Amino acid sequence: MMESQKVGSLNPANGSKLLAQELDRASQWLRKTALPLWSHAGFDVNRGAFHEQLDFSLAPSVSQPMRVMVQARQISVFSAAALSGRFVSGEHLALVAAQNMIDRYERADGAEGWIFSLSSDDRVRNPLRDLYAHAFVLFGLSWVIRLEPRRSFLEAMERTLSFIDAKMKDTERGGYWDTLPRKDELRRQNPHMHLFEAFIALHEATGEGRFLDAGAALCNLMLSRLLSPEGGALREYFSDDWSVYPAEGAGRVEPGHLFEWSWLLTRYQAISGKDQSGSIKRMMAMAIQYGLDKETGRIIDEIAEDGRALKTSSRAWPHAEALKAFSAVPADLGGGDISAITAILRRFMTIYCSPSMGGGWQDQMDCEDRPSRPNIPASTLYHIYFAISSVEDAFPNKTEIYE
Repeated sequence: MMESQKVGSLNPANGSKLLAQELDRASQWLRKTALPLWSHAGFDVNRGAFHEQLDFSLAPSVSQPMRVMVQARQISVFSAAALSGRFVSGEHLALVAAQNMIDRYERADGAEGWIFSLSSDDRVRNPLRDLYAHAFVLFGLSWVIRLEPRRSFLEAMERTLSFIDAKMKDTERGGYWDTLPRKDELRRQNPHMHLFEAFIALHEATGEGRFLDAGAALCNLMLSRLLSPEGGALREYFSDDWSVYPAEGAGRVEPGHLFEWSWLLTRYQAISGKDQSGSIKRMMAMAIQYGLDKETGRIIDEIAEDGRALKTSSRAWPHAEALKAFSAVPADLGGGDISAITAILRRFMTIYCSPSMGGGWQDQMDCEDRPSRPNIPASTLYHIYFAISSVEDAFPNKTEIYE
């Protein structure tokens, strides 16, 4: 680990007792309530697949289309939870769901790649080839092969890499196409970020340098196109030539993605040895100044390039990404703030993942912090699990509370 990657302030001996209490509450909830819920009510034993969402009675919404992205995210969570010891019974679920994901979603319509979703009767619902979904397929596979390097998992990984490279890469302007066929004329940073995340995870799983090389190309794209030349604005939407949509200086920025990229670049710097400190510092500064209320821990959904608030609703996942960033980013780059972690974690476990939800969550609050989504999406568990585990991992001396 590079010297700049150490976050020595995150230690119960010199940190806040309040943070230790909040983290203990989150740890207990994750292991004893959330993971058990989603391994039972959230898993269809007959189909060997994860449910798309639960209603507020904690019953599965079985009529919903089942996206491959959700399967892959849940596979990553239960693989990681089994490997870490946080939820060892997750191993069986992850292995079963991973094989069924391959059998049901890959080439389901006879063509290369992965379909976007199935109907509840396992018929193809949406045959779109979506970069975001393919990125999560790779991410899920990167975790399940750590449980078992099964031949079918490894072969699916290679086919997916080949498909993305051959069919979705833009060899002229860089990056990748969002979907095949294209559903609009925009290009988005988000699927590129998650493909970057998948390449990092694949490198960690296999040790192969080719994944670092692929990640380097996406890192360069981010630095040259997605991130503003000055300041920390990470723009979300672009035209075909990677010019900012709708215009330079008028891009939309999501504080959650500023935190998420900061966390990813910190990890990339550690494994590649390539300094990313300047970009991390700029993005953390913008996210903290314009997206976060440090007293309450509330993070808004969208801001302008100049920092003006555009959407003051507040989803759960940006708080999860902020927890990961503050736990990993060095203090001199904007991380390591125990008071911020405490406030965000308190809000996270009080507003979104309250005990009354029984292991579920409110996914989004409106501008006045009133719930605005009528169900509990399974896809949020990916953010929640890796957020809480990241904070836990930043406290090596904390007593673990494994099942």
